[in-house]
Amino acid sequence: MTEKIHQSQQRAMWLCLFAAFMLAFFYWFKPPISLAYDPHVEKCLPDLHLALLVHFTPSTIKREDYVFWKPAGALNYIKQEFVLKRVMGIPGDHLQIKDGIVKINNSIVASGFSLLDNKKIHVSAFARDEVIPPGHVFMVGTHPRSNDSRYWGYLKTQDIVGRGYKIF
Repeated sequence: MTEKIHQSQQRAMWLCLFAAFMLAFFYWFKPPISLAYDPHVEKCLPDLHLALLVHFTPSTIKREDYVFWKPAGALNYIKQEFVLKRVMGIPGDHLQIKDGIVKINNSIVASGFSLLDNKKIHVSAFARDEVIPPGHVFMVGTHPRSNDSRYWGYLKTQDIVGRGYKIF
């Protein structure tokens, strides 16, 4: 009986030590996974409430993948650690933006420029008809007011930190 109590105490001690080690590890080192949610009232990805972020740079990026990166440049105002959007255009795809309609390979992926102040910048200033260059992707949020590649251009694939997976 005493031996079972001793084994139980020993197991509990090792479990506590393991838990303490894992907490210390994730405190000092970057965790390989994390959870993300969009705290905004108007969500850029309204069909995505909670996502699992895997912090490994993907070797391949496909259309409609969720990827995330650290905000920089035109997105410096974002206070969250990462930006999560959907890849809609990959290198070699044909991008056309005309009259507020965004097409990739002749399929509509977004429409409208609701974040624009039409008194300062007209939609025609964003017109494009080009091929997405190597090393770049075109990112789109599913909400009409999403601040995405329609406004700030391509995202360099080297800036992508990891892939996101929809939980619900």
